[in-house]
Amino acid sequence: MIEKLFIKSSSQETSMTVKEKLIISSKGIHGHNDCHKWRQVLILPRSVLEEFGLEPGQLKENILIDDDFDIHALPSGSVIQAGSAKIRLTFHCEPCVKIKHLVSTRKITFKRGYLGQCLNEGVIECGDEIKIIDERHESIPYLLADRIKWYLDGIEGKIMVSDLVLNIGLSKSYCRAIPNIIRNRDDIDKSKIIYKKNK
Repeated sequence: MIEKLFIKSSSQETSMTVKEKLIISSKGIHGHNDCHKWRQVLILPRSVLEEFGLEPGQLKENILIDDDFDIHALPSGSVIQAGSAKIRLTFHCEPCVKIKHLVSTRKITFKRGYLGQCLNEGVIECGDEIKIIDERHESIPYLLADRIKWYLDGIEGKIMVSDLVLNIGLSKSYCRAIPNIIRNRDDIDKSKIIYKKNK
């Protein structure tokens, strides 16, 4: 069941705004800051907050749920229904420096919440039940090197590194890190990645 709902209207805001309902579409949550389609919503079970002694909203979740089932155990590509909204689960949210002051990023890995993509127009309200439905989508790898390989295997030709990081749901700050991330992966076609534009 859904216990609390939150939005953040811009990336500059430091706190989340409590809502009684969320209105969603394929563009994401109405009123929430724009983000990559695979990161439109973050779903978090209450047990994670209790385990780390945190308050609702501190981990920037949009949907706080009870623990009727272990959402982190669901495979990427699963689809859940909350109210009249359908959400495709994409990948676990990566712990980042923004929460280092709250919790150990190592300890909260694979517990940080599940990111999702909004699939339809719908409304989510506090008290709504969450159902796992039969619809399935392609799985998206969690580990960045695996995600890069998965994406590159699915495209023809070359791609600028700046476009690559955006297309796999990362910020441009990752551009410099890509060579190191894939350095030991001989199974990745590194020639597809362009790091400098020709003048």
